Amino acid sequence: MAPIPEFGALRRGLWRISWPVARVLAVWFPYSVIRRAPLPRGPFVAAINHMSHLDPPIVGLALGRPIRFLALGELWGNAWILDRIFRAYGTIPLPTHSRHPLGALRAALEQLRSGGAAGVFPEGRRVAAWGGTPLKRGAAWLCVRTGAPLVPVTVWGTQHAMPVDRLRLRRAPVTVVVGAAIDPAAFATEADPTRALMDAWTAAIGRELSSLRDA
Repeated sequence: MAPIPEFGALRRGLWRISWPVARVLAVWFPYSVIRRAPLPRGPFVAAINHMSHLDPPIVGLALGRPIRFLALGELWGNAWILDRIFRAYGTIPLPTHSRHPLGALRAALEQLRSGGAAGVFPEGRRVAAWGGTPLKRGAAWLCVRTGAPLVPVTVWGTQHAMPVDRLRLRRAPVTVVVGAAIDPAAFATEADPTRALMDAWTAAIGRELSSLRDA
């Protein structure tokens, strides 16, 4: 299992110097961002649908804030360059076969409690189509535990630029929709606040994907 890197000033600085380069490269797609509301000033969890390897850098560019993504530990050890990138940007590895990834959750909680942002893919892994995969509740759990808002982020087009079954990059329009933050406190009286928050996220992503497909 890959060790969990710290997320100090050097890694936050790397995010900041990467954005100008990423903006230039993103023009090739072409690339657009729709913002439904400003991002929270403090900590938040970005919960993102996941159709391509391109999703993390595309979302990182759209959010414009240093963010710690959580990613399956099985992604490490396949290519040294990817391992270097994951570590350089402070990615948190999630044990693939663990029901209780305590080390990863502690790192994500620390990120939020220090005022930072965390990025989670509730589908767990890349999927060919939305809606057919049981969702994991980690993003909602982090929000309920810390009080940080959940920001639904919808990505469309990366599945055409780099599909699930291919590693080749091709030119295709990519759109990121940054939704309005969802306050976990609104679900505090629910019998299962975590599930209720995930249901709200699912509805938000579903609406945006339906609109993007029909555009």
